[in-house]
Amino acid sequence: MSNVVLKTEGISKSFGGVKAVQQFSMELHEHEIKGIIGPNGAGKTTIFNLLSHIILPDEGKIFLLGEDIENKSQEEVAQMGLSRTFQSIRLFAGLNVLDNVKVGLDNEGKYNLFDAMFLTPRRWKEEKRIHNAAMECLTMLNLEKYKDYRSNNLPYGIQRRVEIARAIVSRPKILLLDEPAAGLLPEEVFELIDFIRLIKEKFELSIIVIEHRMDLIMNLCSEILVQDFGKTIACGTPKELQCDPRVLAAYLGEEE
Repeated sequence: MSNVVLKTEGISKSFGGVKAVQQFSMELHEHEIKGIIGPNGAGKTTIFNLLSHIILPDEGKIFLLGEDIENKSQEEVAQMGLSRTFQSIRLFAGLNVLDNVKVGLDNEGKYNLFDAMFLTPRRWKEEKRIHNAAMECLTMLNLEKYKDYRSNNLPYGIQRRVEIARAIVSRPKILLLDEPAAGLLPEEVFELIDFIRLIKEKFELSIIVIEHRMDLIMNLCSEILVQDFGKTIACGTPKELQCDPRVLAAYLGEEE
């Protein structure tokens, strides 16, 4: 098996009396696409918030590229190589596609306030480097023709792709996709599957996907974890889970 790039050991998180995540353990390997499914309220997005250190676990450990991130900030975790998207698209409506993608490189600008105020050569050099990196990303993802379009004027499916481009322009090792197929038409879902496979290969990513669309999960993921009321109730390949009575009961509402 490939190297482990992300590992959790019994992480838990409660909000008041609600146990959102209970003893969640998993391993993500190099170049693997893993899925997390479950009904609303199963704790899926809370898991992503824990992995990206937006919130901290009440107990348990998270290891990113072999390093315990307990004392790391959200920004430090991102700089270590973990990036994510969110359920709702968070593009800047007033910016064009190229500038939206450049936002993903904001923390990489190697110039200070003096350089910014007085337009020094170092500032121009860094701006050119960021511009070129964003354009290279768009070209690799076949999105360069949209570079001058305002994001809010694009079809919803293209907006999703631009959001993913912004998340990977900094060349992370791990990408967390939170319901990337939300709001897409059936034909757009299969286009998104091909797009995710493309970014995995071109950017050498390891990916975790949260999704309600079973057509995406079953076609994309090598292994799937099933969450219900904060607990992992099943884990296996898509073929194994299709006939698992626990999954049918929790996720599809069928009797065991």
